[in-house]
Amino acid sequence: MASFEDRVSRIWDDNAEAWAEAMAAGGDRINESIGIPALLALAGDLKGRSVLDAGCGEGRSSRHLANQGAKVTGIDISPQMIEFARGEEARVSLGIDYKVADFARLYGLEDSSFDFVVSVMALMDAPDLGGALHEFSRLLRPGGRLVFLIRHPCFSTSGFDQIKDNSGKAVALAISGYFLSKPYMERWPFATQGARNNDTRREIPRFPRTMSDYLNGVLKAGLSLTDVLEPRPTEDDCRNQPRLSFWHIHASLFLCVAATKPA
Repeated sequence: MASFEDRVSRIWDDNAEAWAEAMAAGGDRINESIGIPALLALAGDLKGRSVLDAGCGEGRSSRHLANQGAKVTGIDISPQMIEFARGEEARVSLGIDYKVADFARLYGLEDSSFDFVVSVMALMDAPDLGGALHEFSRLLRPGGRLVFLIRHPCFSTSGFDQIKDNSGKAVALAISGYFLSKPYMERWPFATQGARNNDTRREIPRFPRTMSDYLNGVLKAGLSLTDVLEPRPTEDDCRNQPRLSFWHIHASLFLCVAATKPA
C-alpha cells in the first residue's frame, strides 16, 4: 500500500503542469501581495545566507529568496515540480540548486548546514509535520532560523464557508471541524490558459492541524519561538483587490512563524 508521502508526490506530479502555468500567469496574487512579503520581512537580511526552501514547488519561493541574495537549495517531494523549477533556473539562472526530496526525511543533507530553513505554504500539505520540524532543526546551524508560512489553521478548516447577505456579499465566516485531524482532499482552482472561464479545479491533499500543533511542534523540535504573525491585507491591498476587504476585517488568511535554533 502506498504511503501518504507517495500519494502526495503523485498528486503534485499530476498538478505540476497546471500549477506552474497558473503561477507563471500570476494566479496567486493574494500570496504574492500579502503572504510572501510578510515572510520575507520576518526573515530579514538573507544576503549571502545559505537557505533551504522546504517544499519549493515549481520554484517560485526559491526565486524570491534568491532575489534577496540568498544561496538557495530548493527541495520538493514532486519530481515534476522540480523539473519545472530546474527549467526556469536554466532559463534565468539565480544559482538555485533543486533536489527531489521529502522534507521530513532529508537524510542526504548534513547536520547544521543551513543558516535558514524557509517553507512557503507547504507544511499544511505535509503528512509528517513532526518529522519535518525535527529535520529543519537538525539542518539549522546554531543560531539559525526557521521561518514558515501556512494557511491560517484557525480559519482554513475543512468546514470553512463564507456567509453572504442578500446581495451576495460575504459578511461573515462559518468555521467548523477545527479539531478534525483526518486528511482530506480539497478541490482548488488553478487559473490556467486552456481552462474554461480560466478556472480548472484540481485535488490538493490537506493535513489539518491546530495552531497549537504547529507551535508546540516547533518547541518539541528544540527551537525557540521568536515571532508569530497573522498577515492581513492593508487598505492599499483592498483598493487594488476589493475582494480582500473581507479578509482585512474578519480574519487572516495566513499564519507566519519564526523560530531560532539555540546557539
